[in-house]
Amino acid sequence: MWQEWKQQLNHKKHDEKEWLPLPVHSWHLTACVQQHYADDIASGILILEGPDLQTRPSMSFRTMRPLTPENAPFIKLPVAIWMTSEMRSLQAKSIHMGPRISQLIKEILHNEDGFNQSVWILEEQIAFHYKHKERQDDAEGKYLSVVFRQAYSAPKCYENCLPITVATLLTSLPQNNNPLITELIASSEQSVEDWFRQYAQLVLHPVISLYLLYGIGLEAHQQNTQILFSDEGMARHLLIRDFGDGRTYAPLLHERGYALQPYSYPGILPTVFFDDIEPVRTFVVDACFLTHLHELALCLTSHYDLDTPVLWKILREVTDQVFNALKKRVSNSLWQKERKMFLSEPWSTRSLLSMHLSQYQNYRLQHELTNPLNFIA
Repeated sequence: MWQEWKQQLNHKKHDEKEWLPLPVHSWHLTACVQQHYADDIASGILILEGPDLQTRPSMSFRTMRPLTPENAPFIKLPVAIWMTSEMRSLQAKSIHMGPRISQLIKEILHNEDGFNQSVWILEEQIAFHYKHKERQDDAEGKYLSVVFRQAYSAPKCYENCLPITVATLLTSLPQNNNPLITELIASSEQSVEDWFRQYAQLVLHPVISLYLLYGIGLEAHQQNTQILFSDEGMARHLLIRDFGDGRTYAPLLHERGYALQPYSYPGILPTVFFDDIEPVRTFVVDACFLTHLHELALCLTSHYDLDTPVLWKILREVTDQVFNALKKRVSNSLWQKERKMFLSEPWSTRSLLSMHLSQYQNYRLQHELTNPLNFIA
């Protein structure tokens, strides 16, 4: 690919050392780039002609996987389409923070032995965005940017496991219209309650540990999370991706000897917080508890006609167990407060429809939900 790109530039009498190759989604090229960057194209600093890279889309649509070679990285691109209540641009914040947080989590997981080798990440290794050398406006690059994400290459301990994206677990099977998750439970020969307990333990142990010990919020929702299942249909390992918008509470990180350089730009909301851990907590609750584990509990309760509180009581028990396992490693005041917030206080979530109707004048608009784990003994 590099040789073909270089030859095309040389044929136009350009020195390839003075140019940077930037992949662009083919639809995005004609629907957005040609008009949005017309002045830069006319001035000759943006050349649209280049070699084609054959790829397939992933579940996120704009994250592409090259057909060859096998170890080629995933390519995450901006695509100027409104999906899931937002324009799918790729802002400078994600470009700067994705590789930084990836490297940070990679170091922590190495030192923590992957929390008993339970979790693994797809690292964002390289990312860049367009920035005019004179105007120096980060916002200009949100439609002309790229993130290269580590290809799927499992460590030895993860071999012989089947990775399944969480959203797929809720997808209906073609032969009987049952959700895929029911086939895994049947293969395991476990009760629904025991299967869900083991699943919740796998997910919550690393997610709460990174939050409570290091102040790092993983966006472990249905699209960003893959579960690696054994042949018997049991959840064995957790695979997380997408760290560009991850939230971090710096004081906890600093206590453990780590640092994270925040991205700062006028009008862009920060993702590294110093005064209050609440935005990180909301991030974890919304992604992991509400849109992941809660949705699985709803699906299983409906399909198996379970008593409504059963799976949420299990979820509370597992959450409490993880907090108890970490108690000696954090201050008592932090432990007491966070345990109460997760188990008893209302859960906060993003008010996506309200934000959309107000044209995103406030990107932190939230509302509270009844905490389904708040059972009175």
